[in-house]
Amino acid sequence: MVFRYKQDNGISVLLEPVDGVVSVSVGLWIKSGSRNEIENQHGYAHFIEHMLFKGTKNYSARDIARIVDRVGGQHNAATNREYTCYYINVVSDYCELAVRLLSEMYYDSLFDSSELDKEKNVVMEEIRMYEDTPDELIHDMFMESMLKEHPLSHSILGSYESIRATSRATLWDFFEGQYRSDNVILAVAGNFARDEAERLIAKYFLRSNGKAPALAQPPPRPRRVDYRHLEKDLEQVHFCLGTEGINRDDNDRWGLYILSTVLGGSMSSRLFQNIREKEGISYSIYSFHSSYSDSGVFGIYCATLPENYARTVELIVNECREIATHGITGEELQEAKDFMKGNLALSLESVEVRMGQLAKDEITFQRSFSYSEIVECINRVTREDFMRICGRIFGVRKLSVVSVGKLAAQNVPESFITL
Repeated sequence: MVFRYKQDNGISVLLEPVDGVVSVSVGLWIKSGSRNEIENQHGYAHFIEHMLFKGTKNYSARDIARIVDRVGGQHNAATNREYTCYYINVVSDYCELAVRLLSEMYYDSLFDSSELDKEKNVVMEEIRMYEDTPDELIHDMFMESMLKEHPLSHSILGSYESIRATSRATLWDFFEGQYRSDNVILAVAGNFARDEAERLIAKYFLRSNGKAPALAQPPPRPRRVDYRHLEKDLEQVHFCLGTEGINRDDNDRWGLYILSTVLGGSMSSRLFQNIREKEGISYSIYSFHSSYSDSGVFGIYCATLPENYARTVELIVNECREIATHGITGEELQEAKDFMKGNLALSLESVEVRMGQLAKDEITFQRSFSYSEIVECINRVTREDFMRICGRIFGVRKLSVVSVGKLAAQNVPESFITL
């Protein structure tokens, strides 16, 4: 059972005691990410994620690492386009330690100038690592191309120029504007007593940081780029094909999950079986969907040799045409549903996953969903629903293509990417 309440200072709290586990996952979620950055702030949300581990009023950066390590815990953070999360997983005996440390990082991080200067280099090394990892780079390129001119489009990491220009004052301004109490969710899942967790949160998250500012104006409608290629000396060509998706709260999302599962979401999916197993021209191929509060992207990723590139694109588009025109069998629909339900059940054995799901549901729906509710939503999808989703996703007729590798700027024939 999930217990949900809001403190007087505006912080939302979500508690899910879980029987039969020995650990607890405590997450501090900020409802702000890279989309909240303006032009001269690109990379700030992610940079702040780094700085909260670099020293507080009472703990050095080394202390923060040692406090968690010495009890065998795990601590990390992640910056998304619409949220930032800090979490600590520990044996339940150390739940107070996790809550106290996250409180210290949230309220009392120093943003020390010398640490900030060192961390600039770390972040730029992270950017270099992504640029040297084509299967990561291509996804950034794809999002930039699919959501052009929208705040969601720019890289979460920022650029070399934006990171070099960062100062303590500019970073602190972004932090003060976004890390407000009404922008905070505390989610706890695992082995703990509800009353004790409420006591700890009231004790360590008592202070108020006020309200976050509203967005100045609605974002522009994203513009999609049809074709983009980055020539790079690689053995393979990495590419994404895609089109517009749906918002994360869209009622058709369950049908979209099934479409992605059947098309390229597992080893038995159509793309995996035909492109990898039958043709043997790719090792890695899958479909994906990225959904946000006001936009979405549906895509297919693949990597292959340059000489197989055009052929691979043609085969992928043929699969999309086939599924959009003729749909799926009743057996495929049921298998996709069983796959999704089984995957979900296995993932929920992790208290970290449970904690994350609590927070994400709160951000989008202001409520939580039980496993049985999700299963019911999956089971309700019919083949007619599936065809309607196919029409929404593939009805645009033309897919965008974004690629990186050695192609000498040779475009894929337009007939290959028209559905």
